[in-house]
Amino acid sequence: MSRHREMLEGEAYWGRIRGIKRRLFVLELVLIAVLGSVLIFFSSEFQTNPFFIPFDSLLWFIIIMAFVIEIEGFVFRIMQVRIAKSDSTKHLMTINSIKRAMVIIIAAALIAAVFLIPAIVDGMEGSLTVRGDIRPDSPQQFLPSDPLGLSRVITVSVQCDVSAKVYIVSTFNYDLHKGNWPALEGSALNTNRMNVDLGHDLVIQMPNVTYSVFYLLIDPTSSVIGDLTVASYSLDMQLSDTLTSFAPLMAIVFLIANAVWIAYLFPLGRKYAHGSIYK
Repeated sequence: MSRHREMLEGEAYWGRIRGIKRRLFVLELVLIAVLGSVLIFFSSEFQTNPFFIPFDSLLWFIIIMAFVIEIEGFVFRIMQVRIAKSDSTKHLMTINSIKRAMVIIIAAALIAAVFLIPAIVDGMEGSLTVRGDIRPDSPQQFLPSDPLGLSRVITVSVQCDVSAKVYIVSTFNYDLHKGNWPALEGSALNTNRMNVDLGHDLVIQMPNVTYSVFYLLIDPTSSVIGDLTVASYSLDMQLSDTLTSFAPLMAIVFLIANAVWIAYLFPLGRKYAHGSIYK
Protein backbone atom coordinates (compact mmCIF):
# COMPACT_ATOMS: atom_id res chain seq x y z
CA MET A 1 0.00 0.00 0.00
CA SER A 2 2.82 2.37 0.97
CA ARG A 3 4.70 1.61 -2.26
CA HIS A 4 1.59 2.19 -4.33
CA ARG A 5 1.04 5.49 -2.57
CA GLU A 6 4.63 6.58 -3.26
CA MET A 7 4.20 5.76 -6.93
CA LEU A 8 1.01 7.84 -7.12
CA GLU A 9 2.72 10.74 -5.37
CA GLY A 10 5.71 10.44 -7.71
CA GLU A 11 3.43 10.50 -10.75
CA ALA A 12 1.64 13.55 -9.34
CA TYR A 13 4.91 15.42 -8.81
CA TRP A 14 6.12 14.39 -12.26
CA GLY A 15 2.88 15.71 -13.77
CA ARG A 16 3.27 19.01 -11.91
CA ILE A 17 6.83 19.44 -13.15
CA ARG A 18 5.74 18.73 -16.70
CA GLY A 19 2.92 21.25 -16.35
CA ILE A 20 5.27 23.91 -14.97
CA LYS A 21 7.73 23.22 -17.78
CA ARG A 22 4.98 23.56 -20.40
CA ARG A 23 3.64 26.82 -18.93
CA LEU A 24 7.15 28.27 -18.63
CA PHE A 25 7.90 27.35 -22.23
CA VAL A 26 4.71 29.03 -23.46
CA LEU A 27 5.51 32.10 -21.36
CA GLU A 28 8.99 32.32 -22.87
CA LEU A 29 7.61 31.98 -26.40
CA VAL A 30 5.19 34.84 -25.66
CA LEU A 31 8.11 36.83 -24.20
CA ILE A 32 10.17 36.26 -27.34
CA ALA A 33 7.24 37.30 -29.55
CA VAL A 34 6.35 40.40 -27.50
CA LEU A 35 9.88 41.65 -26.85
CA GLY A 36 10.87 40.76 -30.39
CA SER A 37 8.01 42.84 -31.75
CA VAL A 38 8.97 45.72 -29.47
CA LEU A 39 12.60 45.52 -30.58
CA ILE A 40 11.55 45.51 -34.22
CA PHE A 41 8.74 48.07 -34.36
CA PHE A 42 10.35 50.57 -32.02
CA SER A 43 13.77 50.27 -33.62
CA SER A 44 15.03 53.33 -35.45
CA GLU A 45 15.91 51.02 -38.37
CA PHE A 46 12.42 49.59 -38.89
CA GLN A 47 10.56 51.03 -41.87
CA THR A 48 7.78 50.13 -44.27
CA ASN A 49 8.84 51.91 -47.47
CA PRO A 50 11.05 50.28 -48.53
CA PHE A 51 10.20 47.48 -46.14
CA PHE A 52 12.98 46.66 -43.68
CA ILE A 53 13.03 44.63 -40.44
CA PRO A 54 16.28 44.61 -38.40
CA PHE A 55 16.06 40.85 -37.93
CA ASP A 56 19.83 40.72 -37.70
CA SER A 57 19.63 42.42 -34.29
CA LEU A 58 16.64 40.34 -33.18
CA LEU A 59 18.49 37.11 -33.98
CA TRP A 60 20.86 37.71 -31.05
CA PHE A 61 17.91 37.80 -28.65
CA ILE A 62 16.28 34.68 -30.16
CA ILE A 63 19.49 32.62 -29.95
CA ILE A 64 20.16 33.65 -26.34
CA MET A 65 16.57 32.83 -25.33
CA ALA A 66 16.86 29.46 -27.09
CA PHE A 67 19.93 28.68 -24.99
CA VAL A 68 18.11 29.69 -21.79
CA ILE A 69 15.25 27.35 -22.73
CA GLU A 70 17.81 24.61 -23.41
CA ILE A 71 19.35 24.93 -19.92
CA GLU A 72 15.90 24.96 -18.36
CA GLY A 73 15.16 21.72 -20.18
CA PHE A 74 18.23 20.15 -18.57
CA VAL A 75 17.08 21.22 -15.10
CA PHE A 76 13.53 19.95 -15.57
CA ARG A 77 14.77 16.63 -16.93
CA ILE A 78 17.01 16.13 -13.88
CA MET A 79 14.01 16.79 -11.62
CA GLN A 80 11.84 14.36 -13.58
CA VAL A 81 14.46 11.62 -13.44
CA ARG A 82 14.87 12.03 -9.69
CA ILE A 83 11.12 11.93 -9.04
CA ALA A 84 10.33 9.00 -11.35
CA LYS A 85 9.86 5.82 -9.32
CA SER A 86 10.63 3.08 -11.86
CA ASP A 87 14.02 2.37 -13.38
CA SER A 88 12.32 1.84 -16.73
CA THR A 89 10.95 5.39 -16.75
CA LYS A 90 14.28 6.85 -15.64
CA HIS A 91 16.15 4.87 -18.27
CA LEU A 92 13.73 5.87 -21.03
CA MET A 93 13.99 9.55 -20.11
CA THR A 94 17.79 9.50 -20.10
CA ILE A 95 17.94 7.68 -23.44
CA ASN A 96 15.49 10.13 -25.06
CA SER A 97 17.45 13.08 -23.68
CA ILE A 98 20.71 11.67 -25.03
CA LYS A 99 19.18 11.18 -28.49
CA ARG A 100 17.85 14.74 -28.49
CA ALA A 101 21.22 16.09 -27.37
CA MET A 102 22.94 14.19 -30.18
CA VAL A 103 20.64 15.77 -32.76
CA ILE A 104 21.39 19.24 -31.36
CA ILE A 105 25.13 18.53 -31.39
CA ILE A 106 25.00 17.51 -35.06
CA ALA A 107 22.92 20.57 -35.99
CA ALA A 108 25.20 22.89 -34.00
CA ALA A 109 28.31 21.39 -35.59
CA LEU A 110 26.85 21.91 -39.07
CA ILE A 111 25.94 25.55 -38.32
CA ALA A 112 29.38 26.24 -36.87
CA ALA A 113 31.08 24.62 -39.87
CA VAL A 114 28.96 26.49 -42.43
CA PHE A 115 29.64 29.93 -40.96
CA LEU A 116 33.25 29.37 -39.83
CA ILE A 117 34.79 27.77 -42.92
CA PRO A 118 35.94 30.67 -45.16
CA ALA A 119 35.39 28.76 -48.41
CA ILE A 120 31.72 28.13 -47.56
CA VAL A 121 31.14 31.72 -46.42
CA ASP A 122 32.81 33.03 -49.60
CA GLY A 123 30.61 30.75 -51.68
CA MET A 124 27.42 31.98 -50.00
CA GLU A 125 28.46 35.61 -50.36
CA GLY A 126 29.40 35.00 -53.99
CA SER A 127 25.96 33.54 -54.69
CA LEU A 128 24.40 36.77 -53.41
CA THR A 129 26.42 38.98 -55.77
CA VAL A 130 24.28 40.97 -58.23
CA ARG A 131 25.71 41.70 -61.69
CA GLY A 132 24.51 43.77 -64.61
CA ASP A 133 25.16 46.69 -66.98
CA ILE A 134 24.48 50.40 -66.70
CA ARG A 135 24.09 53.07 -69.36
CA PRO A 136 23.60 56.81 -69.03
CA ASP A 137 19.90 56.44 -69.82
CA SER A 138 19.36 53.31 -67.68
CA PRO A 139 20.90 53.64 -64.20
CA GLN A 140 20.77 50.73 -61.77
CA GLN A 141 18.64 50.89 -58.66
CA PHE A 142 19.80 48.86 -55.67
CA LEU A 143 19.26 48.47 -51.93
CA PRO A 144 22.23 48.50 -49.51
CA SER A 145 21.19 45.23 -47.83
CA ASP A 146 18.54 42.53 -47.84
CA PRO A 147 15.21 43.36 -46.13
CA LEU A 148 16.24 41.48 -42.95
CA GLY A 149 19.72 42.96 -42.61
CA LEU A 150 21.42 39.55 -42.79
CA SER A 151 23.63 40.61 -45.69
CA ARG A 152 24.69 43.97 -47.10
CA VAL A 153 26.46 45.47 -50.08
CA ILE A 154 30.10 45.85 -49.05
CA THR A 155 31.59 47.02 -52.38
CA VAL A 156 30.39 48.12 -55.80
CA SER A 157 32.77 47.09 -58.59
CA VAL A 158 32.56 48.72 -62.03
CA GLN A 159 34.32 47.87 -65.32
CA CYS A 160 34.18 49.96 -68.49
CA ASP A 161 35.81 49.91 -71.97
CA VAL A 162 36.45 53.66 -71.83
CA SER A 163 37.29 56.15 -69.12
CA ALA A 164 34.20 57.50 -67.38
CA LYS A 165 32.84 58.63 -64.05
CA VAL A 166 30.43 56.56 -61.95
CA TYR A 167 28.28 57.91 -59.12
CA ILE A 168 26.23 56.36 -56.32
CA VAL A 169 23.45 58.74 -55.28
CA SER A 170 20.36 58.53 -53.08
CA THR A 171 16.86 58.53 -54.55
CA PHE A 172 16.29 62.03 -53.17
CA ASN A 173 19.36 63.47 -54.91
CA TYR A 174 18.66 61.54 -58.10
CA ASP A 175 15.14 62.92 -58.35
CA LEU A 176 16.34 66.40 -57.38
CA HIS A 177 19.26 66.59 -59.85
CA LYS A 178 18.20 64.20 -62.62
CA GLY A 179 20.03 65.15 -65.82
CA ASN A 180 22.23 67.67 -64.01
CA TRP A 181 25.49 65.73 -64.01
CA PRO A 182 27.65 68.27 -62.11
CA ALA A 183 25.03 68.35 -59.32
CA LEU A 184 24.80 64.55 -59.27
CA GLU A 185 28.58 64.35 -59.01
CA GLY A 186 28.51 66.76 -56.07
CA SER A 187 25.88 64.70 -54.21
CA ALA A 188 27.50 61.29 -54.85
CA LEU A 189 28.42 59.00 -51.96
CA ASN A 190 31.69 57.99 -53.65
CA THR A 191 33.25 61.46 -53.79
CA ASN A 192 36.82 60.10 -53.64
CA ARG A 193 36.44 57.19 -56.10
CA MET A 194 34.56 58.06 -59.27
CA ASN A 195 36.87 57.37 -62.21
CA VAL A 196 36.82 54.03 -63.99
CA ASP A 197 39.54 53.45 -66.60
CA LEU A 198 40.01 50.88 -69.34
CA GLY A 199 41.60 47.76 -67.85
CA HIS A 200 41.17 48.94 -64.26
CA ASP A 201 38.14 48.12 -62.11
CA LEU A 202 36.65 50.84 -59.98
CA VAL A 203 35.93 49.43 -56.51
CA ILE A 204 33.69 51.62 -54.34
CA GLN A 205 33.42 50.85 -50.63
CA MET A 206 29.74 51.10 -49.74
CA PRO A 207 29.34 53.06 -46.48
CA ASN A 208 26.82 52.17 -43.77
CA VAL A 209 23.71 54.01 -44.88
CA THR A 210 20.01 54.08 -44.09
CA TYR A 211 18.05 51.34 -45.86
CA SER A 212 16.73 53.07 -48.98
CA VAL A 213 16.99 52.91 -52.75
CA PHE A 214 20.25 54.11 -54.30
CA TYR A 215 21.18 54.71 -57.94
CA LEU A 216 24.35 53.64 -59.71
CA LEU A 217 24.95 56.10 -62.56
CA ILE A 218 27.48 56.49 -65.36
CA ASP A 219 28.16 60.08 -66.45
CA PRO A 220 28.07 60.44 -70.29
CA THR A 221 29.72 63.87 -70.11
CA SER A 222 32.88 62.24 -68.71
CA SER A 223 33.17 59.72 -71.59
CA VAL A 224 34.42 60.23 -75.14
CA ILE A 225 31.49 58.19 -76.51
CA GLY A 226 28.84 59.95 -74.41
CA ASP A 227 25.46 58.26 -74.30
CA LEU A 228 26.88 55.10 -75.90
CA THR A 229 28.96 54.37 -72.80
CA VAL A 230 28.25 50.99 -71.19
CA ALA A 231 29.72 49.74 -67.91
CA SER A 232 29.44 46.39 -66.13
CA TYR A 233 28.94 46.34 -62.39
CA SER A 234 28.73 43.90 -59.50
CA LEU A 235 27.21 44.46 -56.08
CA ASP A 236 29.41 42.42 -53.76
CA MET A 237 27.59 41.17 -50.66
CA GLN A 238 28.84 40.34 -47.18
CA LEU A 239 27.00 38.28 -44.56
CA SER A 240 26.29 40.02 -41.26
CA ASP A 241 28.52 39.58 -38.22
CA THR A 242 25.59 37.90 -36.48
CA LEU A 243 25.75 35.02 -38.97
CA THR A 244 29.53 34.78 -39.31
CA SER A 245 30.52 35.46 -35.68
CA PHE A 246 27.74 35.25 -33.09
CA ALA A 247 25.75 32.36 -34.60
CA PRO A 248 28.74 29.97 -34.92
CA LEU A 249 29.97 31.00 -31.46
CA MET A 250 26.59 30.15 -29.94
CA ALA A 251 26.48 26.93 -31.99
CA ILE A 252 29.73 25.90 -30.29
CA VAL A 253 28.23 26.84 -26.91
CA PHE A 254 25.18 24.65 -27.67
CA LEU A 255 27.49 21.84 -28.78
CA ILE A 256 29.57 21.98 -25.59
CA ALA A 257 26.51 22.25 -23.34
CA ASN A 258 24.89 19.19 -24.92
CA ALA A 259 28.15 17.23 -24.85
CA VAL A 260 28.41 17.90 -21.10
CA TRP A 261 24.74 16.96 -20.76
CA ILE A 262 25.37 13.62 -22.49
CA ALA A 263 28.40 13.01 -20.27
CA TYR A 264 26.12 13.53 -17.25
CA LEU A 265 23.27 11.37 -18.58
CA PHE A 266 25.29 8.44 -19.90
CA PRO A 267 26.23 6.97 -16.48
CA LEU A 268 22.63 7.42 -15.33
CA GLY A 269 21.39 5.56 -18.38
CA ARG A 270 23.73 2.65 -17.65
CA LYS A 271 22.74 2.70 -13.98
CA TYR A 272 19.00 2.42 -14.68
CA ALA A 273 19.37 0.07 -17.64
CA HIS A 274 19.73 -2.99 -15.37
CA GLY A 275 16.21 -2.65 -13.96
CA SER A 276 14.60 -1.32 -17.13
CA ILE A 277 12.26 -3.13 -19.49
CA TYR A 278 13.59 -0.89 -22.31
CA LYS A 279 16.85 -2.05 -23.86
